[in-house]
Order: sequence, then structure tokens, then C-alpha cells
Amino acid sequence: MVLISYGIVRAGWHRRLPSPAVQEESWNGSLYIFAGCALSLAAAVWSNFRGNPVWVSVCVGLPGIPVGWATLDDPYDLKRHLATLISFPLALAGIAEVIWAGGRRQRG
Repeated sequence: MVLISYGIVRAGWHRRLPSPAVQEESWNGSLYIFAGCALSLAAAVWSNFRGNPVWVSVCVGLPGIPVGWATLDDPYDLKRHLATLISFPLALAGIAEVIWAGGRRQRG
């Protein structure tokens, strides 16, 4: 989630197509977003492998899909900001559940 947040801040939001220098900065931010999305999906797989409840695995991996899709759809749009706003609280809920359970396996 930190990589996604950093990438969104670095990529920014533009109403029109930005200048070439700003486009390059936006692309660099998008690379951070894609890396964060891949790590989010990998964390969901790892969470499921560790035996956490399914809702925890889904919530942890949730930022990877809508934020990555919104970034691929239009890298100069507000959609990725909205996807982040919706998916990050759910991901934090999944992380909080794992921390509250003490990291031990929760399924049989």
C-alpha cells in the first residue's frame, strides 16, 4: 500500500495531457503503482496460504485489482485515486485482523 500511495502522489492528476516531462514523471509513478498492485496480489496469495480467513485474503489483495485497472485504463485520470480511496480501508481492515489475531493460523 505504501508503494501504491507513493506512486499516486508521484504520478499526480491532470485535467489535460501533460507536457512530456510531466508525462515521464507520471509514468514513473505508474511503475510504483504497478509494483504495489503486484505486491498486494502476492500478499493475498500468501495470506491464503498461511491459513487466514478468505475475507482477509480478499481484502488484502483488493487494492491490486481496481487501482491497477484504473491506472492501466487511463494513467492521467482520477479513477485510480477513487479506487484507492475505496480499497485501502478494506485492506487495512484485513491487515488489522491479522495483527489482532497475533499472526497465528485462524483456519483448521
